[in-house]
Amino acid sequence: MSGEITGLEKTTPGNLGNTLIKGSVWMLAMRWSSRFMGLVSMVVVARLLAPADFGIYAVATALIGLLDAFTDIGADIAIIRHPNPQRRHYDTAWTLKIILHGLSALLIALAAPLAAQVYADDRYEAVLQVLALSMLVQGFGNIGVANFHRQVELREDFQYQTLVQVGGVLTTLALAVLFRSYWALVLGGLARSIASVWLSYFLQDYRPRLSLSARQEMIGFSFWIMVRSVALFLIGNADRLVLGAFFSSTITGWYAVASTLATMAVFELLHPIGRALLPGLAARQGDTEWEGRNLQKIFSGTATIAAAAGLGLSALATPAVTLVYGEQFAGAGPMLAILALSAAASGFNQPVGQYLTVLGKVRALAVIFSLEGIAAITATYVLSANGFDIQGIIYARLMVAGLALMRLFYMLRSVSVIGWQDIVIAWLRPLVAGLIMYAVLWTLQRSMSLSPFSTLALGIPLGGVVYVGTLLLLWQLMKRPPGIEDEILQRAFSRGSRLGS
Repeated sequence: MSGEITGLEKTTPGNLGNTLIKGSVWMLAMRWSSRFMGLVSMVVVARLLAPADFGIYAVATALIGLLDAFTDIGADIAIIRHPNPQRRHYDTAWTLKIILHGLSALLIALAAPLAAQVYADDRYEAVLQVLALSMLVQGFGNIGVANFHRQVELREDFQYQTLVQVGGVLTTLALAVLFRSYWALVLGGLARSIASVWLSYFLQDYRPRLSLSARQEMIGFSFWIMVRSVALFLIGNADRLVLGAFFSSTITGWYAVASTLATMAVFELLHPIGRALLPGLAARQGDTEWEGRNLQKIFSGTATIAAAAGLGLSALATPAVTLVYGEQFAGAGPMLAILALSAAASGFNQPVGQYLTVLGKVRALAVIFSLEGIAAITATYVLSANGFDIQGIIYARLMVAGLALMRLFYMLRSVSVIGWQDIVIAWLRPLVAGLIMYAVLWTLQRSMSLSPFSTLALGIPLGGVVYVGTLLLLWQLMKRPPGIEDEILQRAFSRGSRLGS
């Protein structure tokens, strides 16, 4: 693109579904090639570092994440959902990001000595100062990369994301070999921030300018996006701040890796779909006929992935975490079993939140997520202060996630063009199939004494066969309602017909 912004044409009715599916599948395959490299790197890094190293890094990044949430003004989302963004919108978003990231970096640097006193560990001061520099650097990223997302094709967006990931992985791996301490994670994060900013200008030729000319148009929307980001931080990461004060660095490290693995298993599968879904829904907002035909398929598809990944990982939690991180992280297995269920529930939420965002319900979403975040952090603190063990605290978090899912479902039912029965049907099949898969895998582990590798080598394909078979059987018994099964079979038969002709 040139130095000036030109509006992108909306996706036409005939090609939106194909664009979403092709873009999602292509990006999913390519993103997982990058994640595979990251997983291999983590297998090495986890064996070079101790669980306590991950605990220190988890608490420090949680502190960073709190302020980072306050800098998330939803600039990319505001650009994507705008019908015709101009240069002043891009430049204002970029300028606001620089200002907020700079203020947050300054606050982190000033708070670093206090954090070292609160957690009674001098190592936090230097770690937070380096992470403050990383946050400052991130603020200068090129806002023009938002157009990668607006295009829905996602090729350029994937190229950008993958190169950043690969650079960070390689740097962290090299530093782990060199330092054999938490500094590998800290400096690896700084290197990833630098790579992200550099690549944003290398791959995107738009050059932003300092300007606040569109601030009044963006601040209202951005405020509620920021509130939602803070709430999502409270839901996903604030508990590490509390746990770090009540539990040892080792337990906090186990919790951190379990939480990361659960999130990665579910959302690395859903992330490509989500990145394609938001601009796709934005392009069709107001088209109630299209929404009526396709929303049930969208909810069914994301629920199918979330249930398969979350319940499957929950059933195989201990062998999975042991194989990936090593025997020293086996204590994270019981934590992962519960956290994977919470990740699955959040996965069900993903398209609901995106659809409501497109409808402009950002304020209501922010309120819902804020209540969930407050409930989650309050439960974590109260239970920790009263001597509950880590498992009891995680169960409480799961209950909070379940209540939030029900609240979002109610809100969706009140505004959606499809009936609540259709939503239940879209979610019911993946949930039942996932529970049956879980039962089979649970029985397998208790009837056979196998190594972690053998358990996963046998359990993953077995779980896949049971899940898919049950899903298709339920779909047939329910007289083939609209869903991901219908879409997959139609495309499979269509492709088979073309190959046979």
